[in-house]
Amino acid sequence: MAIFSRLFNAASGPTRMGLARMAGLGRRHLIVFAILSAIVNGLVTAAVGTWLAQSYASYQRKNEAVQRIADLVYERRIRARMAAVAIRRRAEPDEIRHRKRAYDEAFVNWNTKVQQNIFRIRDVSGEAGVTRLETQFQDLLVPALAEIDRCLTKAYDVDIKGGGDPVGILTACRMDELHQFVLDCGATFTNELDRLMRLSLVSFLGPGDENRNRATARIDKYCGNMPKPLPIPPTPAASTSQAQPATDVSTGSPPPLERDTGPVR
Repeated sequence: MAIFSRLFNAASGPTRMGLARMAGLGRRHLIVFAILSAIVNGLVTAAVGTWLAQSYASYQRKNEAVQRIADLVYERRIRARMAAVAIRRRAEPDEIRHRKRAYDEAFVNWNTKVQQNIFRIRDVSGEAGVTRLETQFQDLLVPALAEIDRCLTKAYDVDIKGGGDPVGILTACRMDELHQFVLDCGATFTNELDRLMRLSLVSFLGPGDENRNRATARIDKYCGNMPKPLPIPPTPAASTSQAQPATDVSTGSPPPLERDTGPVR
């Protein structure tokens, strides 16, 4: 028994000494290690927490930007639709004036925020310079909205002042097709912005060129074939003093078309 007892004590001796002593670490080393571990853990936790907070704030900012662009596009579109429907059904002049005034307010609101929209698009796409998305916005969507403005203004002036056929003007402008075009194009554009925004949330490097190229390809598909208006019937000389259609400051000249399949009121 004595022999077995000595063997057991010999085997368990290093364990009693402790791992720290075996590694040559004293109490001072352990204290320093614990302090450094706490500092590193705190720094990592703070860095990760800051990154998450910044990422969420960026996501919220971009989400609001996409929503504002969508609101501006659809407000201008639906206001134009309401005014055009009133003209088509020969509503009372006061109702037509009221709807046209509401459209003009949406028009002004749009043009005062054009540059803000450009910056929002750039922010969502994650690019610092001029982007393909900006070009598509300016060359595809904005011209269609401006063409709606030109057509609606022409029909409104003829309806209020007389001397022509406002419904014929709306038909020649292909107003219904223009409204539908803006509906499809606007929905595609804002949907792709939303997609890029969500991709930037889950990636350290932003949405990436491949995803941007896919987005611009889909926008080209739905925004690249704007309806072309027919020649607008000339207005009799008695009404040649009518006001010129509002010019969209984002392009400098009146633009293209759209159409709507919604209910006529």
